[in-house]
Amino acid sequence: MSLKQSLKEIRDFKIEVESESDFQQRLLMNKNEYAKQFMIYNPHDKQRLFHEAGNAAKERLFLAGNRTGKTYSAALEVCMHLTGNYPSWWNGYRYEEPVEAWVASDSAETTRDILQMKYYLGDEHDGKLGLIHPSLIIRKTRKSGVSDAYDTVWIRHSSGGISKLSFKAYDQKRKKFQGTQKHIIHLDEEPPQDIYSECLTRTMATSDNFHGMLIMSMTPLSGMNQLIKSFTDSRKPEEITGSKYYVMATWEDNPYLTEKEKKEMLASYSPHEIEARTKGVPSLGSGMVYPVPESMILCNPFEIPKYWPRVYAIDFGWTNETAILFGTHDRDNDILYLYSEHYLKERTPDQHAFALQHAGISWMPGVYDPAGKISRQGDGEKVVRLFQQAGFKYLSPAKNSKEEGILKTLQRMQNGKLKIFNTLKNTISELRMYARNEDGIPNDTDDHLMDAMRYLVMSGLSVARPQEQKPFHHRPPPRSNHWMAY
Repeated sequence: MSLKQSLKEIRDFKIEVESESDFQQRLLMNKNEYAKQFMIYNPHDKQRLFHEAGNAAKERLFLAGNRTGKTYSAALEVCMHLTGNYPSWWNGYRYEEPVEAWVASDSAETTRDILQMKYYLGDEHDGKLGLIHPSLIIRKTRKSGVSDAYDTVWIRHSSGGISKLSFKAYDQKRKKFQGTQKHIIHLDEEPPQDIYSECLTRTMATSDNFHGMLIMSMTPLSGMNQLIKSFTDSRKPEEITGSKYYVMATWEDNPYLTEKEKKEMLASYSPHEIEARTKGVPSLGSGMVYPVPESMILCNPFEIPKYWPRVYAIDFGWTNETAILFGTHDRDNDILYLYSEHYLKERTPDQHAFALQHAGISWMPGVYDPAGKISRQGDGEKVVRLFQQAGFKYLSPAKNSKEEGILKTLQRMQNGKLKIFNTLKNTISELRMYARNEDGIPNDTDDHLMDAMRYLVMSGLSVARPQEQKPFHHRPPPRSNHWMAY
């Protein structure tokens, strides 16, 4: 919004404007009042990094536990942009002219109770102040059908113009998020994918001097999904790639959270929620196939003793990835460690073998799924033979009882008998996404490494062997009408 447009709105609102000198003096006073309020905000390290990333990243995600200051810091930044008042320590992007912003949450009620309270609440005389000083509020309109909720607030910008803040809710559906270009959109907690896409469109540049930003603050209680995955899969935390950025914050990052508060909150959380609520790690909740905290599963890589037996499992594919998962068995403690992965699509058996020539496939036994969706008899046998000829010499069929395999895998996780090296990013990504549908059936998309993990538990341990051991006689491929899925 230009200064000319802002002055027109002032006239439209019939605001009585003082002389230029009086106006500038009052504006300076208001600015100082607001700056004093910002002086209270002493951001912790993760909050500072989040703000600074706004200079280059157009999409930012603050993925954090409860009480880490994620919503507060996002709201406070938007308020700075709305008013044009920035504290001296500010290291993020600065808007020199008025902006238009949307903020939204799950429902009109949560938007009112959480976001409206942080951004703006009440008047100067009722003792209930939000981040925007009442003296900067020019006008506000109420939202119909929701008591004490506001639809739009007009805010005086330090340039002399007027910024506009509108409150929205996800339950209004995607069409309510259509409209004109917005400088800033803050989405608190996880939005539906279609609303996120619509908001991203609203902040896209149509001119060289336009800077749009989309900010999300969330605790990932619904587990890993495609939206979070789009931030976390292709980049590390605190790394800007392709104009996207995310930061993760835990309770340990918030110096203002006391041990007493932590203890009281922990007592009220369900076990599967703890890592999401304290660390911002996507929850492995009750709808997940393996509802086990990641801290019980993941481990740092270590040098594997040569005498530990090893084995790999293959879930064949072409248009989907061929997934190969390598495991080793600590027989003394009966712990299966998953230590390496291979995850590529549209590669021939020779190409897979070349990529894994140093991984031990020439001596290591492997198991694969003998049943699947190939309709023509014999196709499965041919593919196995091609892999064997390429160098995967010691292949044998795995037992493919899905629910039994899931149960045995889950029991190992719960008993500390299955560990995954934290470097296996594709395996961890699938694990976070592996959920049951409304009928209780595990999803059959993006589950290739999860299938391979199940084959290792069901059949891999019985054929695993150390490198020094002489090769065993493998079983030939089965002759069956059913085989593995592509």
